Amino acid sequence: MSGHRQDGLSFATLRAAEAVIETKSLTGAALKLGISQPAISMHLGRLERAIGTSLIKKVGNKIIVKEEISRLIRQVLDLERRLKTVGYERNMSKLKVGICTYCAPLLVERRNTLGKMRESLTLRIADSRRLEEMYEQGELDAVFRALYPSEIAPDLTTEFSMKWVGEKHLLDFMKHDGQGLPLVLPSPHSPPGGVAREWLRRQEVVYDVVGEVDDIMTAIRLVSSGIALSPLPAYVRDSPSVNLNGCAQILPGQLDARYGMFFDERRFNLRAALDIFELLKDELARVPPLLEVARPSLAAHQ
Repeated sequence: MSGHRQDGLSFATLRAAEAVIETKSLTGAALKLGISQPAISMHLGRLERAIGTSLIKKVGNKIIVKEEISRLIRQVLDLERRLKTVGYERNMSKLKVGICTYCAPLLVERRNTLGKMRESLTLRIADSRRLEEMYEQGELDAVFRALYPSEIAPDLTTEFSMKWVGEKHLLDFMKHDGQGLPLVLPSPHSPPGGVAREWLRRQEVVYDVVGEVDDIMTAIRLVSSGIALSPLPAYVRDSPSVNLNGCAQILPGQLDARYGMFFDERRFNLRAALDIFELLKDELARVPPLLEVARPSLAAHQ
């Protein structure tokens, strides 16, 4: 009896099979589901023992999927997804949307443009790493966060740029040999932090990290106080809640990162996800008034 339970079909096994069907690759299926390739192979073995035949066959380096079996698997999983939505409309709680700290002030300020939908949303604000964990654990219905450089992007993706902003007197640190430019950076394990450090490495900038913060409002306060410069999103320069008087773009150029919108299709329909995504995308891409660029250029201080 225990052997029967072990070889029985689970939805996890069917989802692994579905990923193989879609990617036609064990490696691709593992990447899609975020599990190991041996785990995919284990699920396939379990499926084959349960149904008495194989799902795939290999011809050289190619994987051919048996269409009749794959069609049945899709039908079962589609039914599972439909059943999970039963009662959602009647017992719907507020949708929980995770927003990265670097975009949260933007959405809060522009929230009224979401119309009636804003009444059904609860915002959870955290750094990108924490949002990723919360979404994977089912604590969030949707999340808008920065993407890691090698991360596979979701369908809803946009570019995100940041400028190196600080008070002009910080240029004095660049005029003396051996003194690094004082910086406030996001954590090196976060997407913005990784992008910032890679940019500095490529430009051969000598710098000193005086603080690591993943909260943009803290970074803005430190920049405004003249302690250090930091990579700040373009939108903060015309935000009514941000005071950057006396600050300039210290380093030329910009940091380019990617942001993506992930959402649970069982709770969040595509229209709602698009409304939030388009709002953030348009505001992030909007060109603010020019911020004075401090001189001299990078080349003089490398």
